[in-house]
Amino acid sequence: MGQKVLITGANKGIGFETAKQLGAKGWTILLGARNEQRGMAAVEALQQQGITAEWIKIDLTDTNTIHAAADDIKANHSDVKLLINNAGISGDMDASALDVDVEELKALADVNFLGNFEMIKTFTPILAPNKVRIVNLTIPLKPSVFFHPFSYIATKAPLNAMIKLFARDFKKNNIPVEIFGVMPGGVTTDLNKNMKGFYMRSVNEATQSIAKVATDKHNHNGKILLRVLPFKLFKK
Repeated sequence: MGQKVLITGANKGIGFETAKQLGAKGWTILLGARNEQRGMAAVEALQQQGITAEWIKIDLTDTNTIHAAADDIKANHSDVKLLINNAGISGDMDASALDVDVEELKALADVNFLGNFEMIKTFTPILAPNKVRIVNLTIPLKPSVFFHPFSYIATKAPLNAMIKLFARDFKKNNIPVEIFGVMPGGVTTDLNKNMKGFYMRSVNEATQSIAKVATDKHNHNGKILLRVLPFKLFKK
């Protein structure tokens, strides 16, 4: 049996494709998803391709599911080597700043920031003995003519800051955990209503970059890595 990876939001999109590509390389997939039916369907699809996979209930808006998942991992999969915090929500990507209401920001923050915080905090002490890598999927924070969703950027900004602060504490306290962020670039998924354009990549292309950097031998602790050319990531 190969090494084990836990991926949140892995029942579709980038998360599922990451599971598929890592599974094809021999990784055992612990597929985090909040909905059992969709999670099990994704697991069965992976198993049909000869990939070892198991559904783990994780809802980033419900800390009880995160803690229960941690108990499950500690009891049955304490040898996990890689945690990929992929789950996220974008909100109304077309809304201008003055059209956004505080309830949308709270909903996005619960997932994009607070849910990921709870994942990192909860799983670090369990997986630190494995010298685990924690990879967080994130986005550019500088608005551009092509990309300027208010709520999405505003609630991913604290995630990027948190990655750097966790990395600082890990290094300072000699905690053997490497944490970093990956920005795969514009990716055509249902998150953005399958947006297309010359600046957009397919899920398959984006995931190749993610899988490559998540399993490479370089130390990326505290960095936010940006993909700007096919299958290449640069420091930001």
